[in-house]
Amino acid sequence: MVQISELQKEVKSLRAQIITLAPLADTMPNFALKSQGAEVWQSLSSSTYLPREHIGIVWDKLFYWWHSTKAQQGVIKGHSRLLTGQCWPFAGERGHLFVSLSHPISITHVTLGHIVKSQSPHGNIESAPREFSVYGMTTTGEAGTHLGRFVYDPDGAAFQTFHLPNPESGIFRYVRLEIENNWGNIDYTCIYSFRVHGKPPTY
Repeated sequence: MVQISELQKEVKSLRAQIITLAPLADTMPNFALKSQGAEVWQSLSSSTYLPREHIGIVWDKLFYWWHSTKAQQGVIKGHSRLLTGQCWPFAGERGHLFVSLSHPISITHVTLGHIVKSQSPHGNIESAPREFSVYGMTTTGEAGTHLGRFVYDPDGAAFQTFHLPNPESGIFRYVRLEIENNWGNIDYTCIYSFRVHGKPPTY
């Protein structure tokens, strides 16, 4: 009986450690999840970055279209592990991503993901988003409600979750992520993961 009791204590301790190590985003419902019906609208999002040496080559343009769609949708696949290079890059420092959520919700948090410095071959993540804003919309044609402005910490965890200052701003079906700048890369900015958390309306 004593051994069973000690084993139960160890299991409880391990569970507590796992919860501590798990990103906060993994403990909340994600309504920007492709497998649940969320979609990135390519026509309302920034163009995918194409290196200058590939511009004008027909084959590269075909590959670009395929890769662009795959990369953008990959941002909302909800991966808990981020791998170097498996991101959606857009040209320059400013860009936006338009997402149709799986359900209309009251948005409480958003999570932005990027690899950490130790994963980078160069030891830095200059292409990571820096300052960004989030807008909620009920239709695709509106400017949207500004839900908050945040800063992604390059020395922080890969997945960083941000609490909206006014989570009761309304019920939204669409979200626009506006990246205002990055941490130093003038050519492109990379987004590895984007999640939207909240609560469906109660009728």
